[in-house]
Amino acid sequence: MSQFDFNKEVVELSFQKPVLLDFWAEWCGPCKILGPVLDELEKEDKGKWALVKINTEEQQEIAAYFRIQSIPNCKLISEGKIIDEFTGAQSKATIRQWLDKHLSSLVEEEAEEVEAEPDDFEEIIALQNFIPDQDLMTKIESFLHAHPENEKALITYLKHEVFYNPEQASKKLQGLSDSKLSDELSEYFSAIKELIQLDKESGKVGNQLLLDSRTHLLQKNGQVAIDKIIECLNSDSQYQNQLARRVGIALFNIWGNQSELTKENRKLFDMAIW
Repeated sequence: MSQFDFNKEVVELSFQKPVLLDFWAEWCGPCKILGPVLDELEKEDKGKWALVKINTEEQQEIAAYFRIQSIPNCKLISEGKIIDEFTGAQSKATIRQWLDKHLSSLVEEEAEEVEAEPDDFEEIIALQNFIPDQDLMTKIESFLHAHPENEKALITYLKHEVFYNPEQASKKLQGLSDSKLSDELSEYFSAIKELIQLDKESGKVGNQLLLDSRTHLLQKNGQVAIDKIIECLNSDSQYQNQLARRVGIALFNIWGNQSELTKENRKLFDMAIW
């Protein structure tokens, strides 16, 4: 029997989200009816609350502490306190109503935190120091959930996503209303995709330099990444159909003309090309 840490798996967790305790046993027929219903409800609510099943035969001390006299017995815990409980195999509809009544107040604070997310895309962009940035992607994604019609936010999101999931980012480009911009970005995304999917090829100087560049990009070391690309241009410019040139151009366009990295490196990059 595996160790069950009630303090960690119930008490501490209940300060993060409501926890529904299900006291049951193998010999209990109604428990076997109720169990799958609770599993289904937890799945439907996608993490709003946690279901913890406690076998009264294996966890007799916990059952005694809660004075469990008949099963199935369910207790809803929040911030270490019992909010409500019920006994017996209730119908799914009854339990859903019971849960919703309590969750509407228990998750209110969480809902307020979601609403507190920046409602102005310019506030989010002001936080952007580098592309790609997974943390900023999360903020933009939250904004897009509330403002799916904001194409400017979507484009910004895709410029980050292409470094982590180039296939998906490229596919989403096709849905842009501005077909000219979509075609232009598609060319840049294609170069980034080649970089992200580049395999190690021993003995190729250009290959190693581009792999190093990729590593630094994902670590948000933009200057070092560009240095590696320029070094590749100077030593093996034809590698992979001039991938270094195409990636450099893609990066400067994704970062934009106002980016400090673009301002400081574009001239040197252009000199390496010609």
